[in-house]
Amino acid sequence: MTRVFASSLFIVSLVGTASAQSSGELSITSFDPAQAVAPISTVEGRGIKVGSGTVLHPVFGIETGVVSNVFYEETDAHPAGILRLLAQISAGSLSSERLTPGGEEGAQAEGDFQYRASLRASYDFLLSSNQTVTDTGGLGLGASIRGLVNPMGKFQFGFDENFTRLIRAANFETDANTNRDINTLSLNLFYKPQTSTISGMLYYNNTIDIFERSEQRFADRIQHRFGVRPQWRWLPQTTVYLDFSQGIYSGLGDSMKVSSYPLTAVAGIATLLSLKTTLNFQAGYTNGFYSRDESYSAAVVGAALGYRYSPLGRIALTYDLQYQDSVNANYYRDHVLRIWLQQAFKPLVFMIQPEIHLRRYSGIAVVAGPRTRDDVIFSVVSGIHYNFRNWIATTLNYHFTAVESDYRYMTDGIVEDPSFARHELLLGLRVAM
Repeated sequence: MTRVFASSLFIVSLVGTASAQSSGELSITSFDPAQAVAPISTVEGRGIKVGSGTVLHPVFGIETGVVSNVFYEETDAHPAGILRLLAQISAGSLSSERLTPGGEEGAQAEGDFQYRASLRASYDFLLSSNQTVTDTGGLGLGASIRGLVNPMGKFQFGFDENFTRLIRAANFETDANTNRDINTLSLNLFYKPQTSTISGMLYYNNTIDIFERSEQRFADRIQHRFGVRPQWRWLPQTTVYLDFSQGIYSGLGDSMKVSSYPLTAVAGIATLLSLKTTLNFQAGYTNGFYSRDESYSAAVVGAALGYRYSPLGRIALTYDLQYQDSVNANYYRDHVLRIWLQQAFKPLVFMIQPEIHLRRYSGIAVVAGPRTRDDVIFSVVSGIHYNFRNWIATTLNYHFTAVESDYRYMTDGIVEDPSFARHELLLGLRVAM
């Protein structure tokens, strides 16, 4: 493994592994080994009541398994064992179990404010005879708070604040982990009259993305997005909506990130084709308005077709054509085809999500190479969870990613290929109080 430090080059290898997003009601982060500090939704006990309206929910876990390619390399892959410790403590409004009339708490009103907050931590130990491998890993952190004011009223205010410290192993371009701190904030003002078919919301989203090493701060960025989303319930099971948003994106400090002002306007429909079949479709226009170099002006499309083939089973097929601001370029365009399947055989739950991305990066400026890069990204996220009780479960998670890239560049006279394939398999136990 070549370990050459080149701070202006590492960013090219951060391909943004195929995003894991769920089309159903069970969060994909519960199954994704790469999201170690995502909220743990596999198990949750009754919690520990600490006030008239607050319950604490501690969760602890341990996982062990293997990863086939610690450093995301195209050749000379280094496998290793993993031991991961997990802990989460959440505080929130009384759960539906505690609010159930006739329960030990008796009937209670939901109140004017509902919230949920959590602190999460994971620690990865890499198990290998290679000292470079064992030095990889470390502490991942997560913290979030979300809430809803006046949940039963015509006007509602919601917020969602989330912080994550992501751990990513070094590769042939860096001499240390490329760890990042990402903070996201969402503010929403909802208009939901009980007797009207017209509703909507105003929203604001903010993302701050910071690399911890000073040599990598040229990639730091901040993003603001303001939007409005009016909705019309055209039929009892059909909603038509518009969504207009304006972004203000820029670098932070000494960042080399090009500023942009992305504008997006879409129209969409969400409906039931039958009692078991759902359809969501949207289409519109987006423009990146980058201040220099490459930008985009193009159509955006999104479609999701879901079918509940049994009371405990659902399958969905989704397609997205989207344009996203990129860490390692001005932006990337993505064609994303995804299948999502979940089947429960209580107390066993099985889920699998294969997906393929046809991705093109445009406006690459941090290396002496081509300005564009084309990747084919294939990913499979799958998991099997067995709940012995509501408060204890075993998990078996598998995550495979393969990236084939046409991009080539030179480091110290060596032609580098950022393609890689990576398997990760983890067996774990989760316990809630």
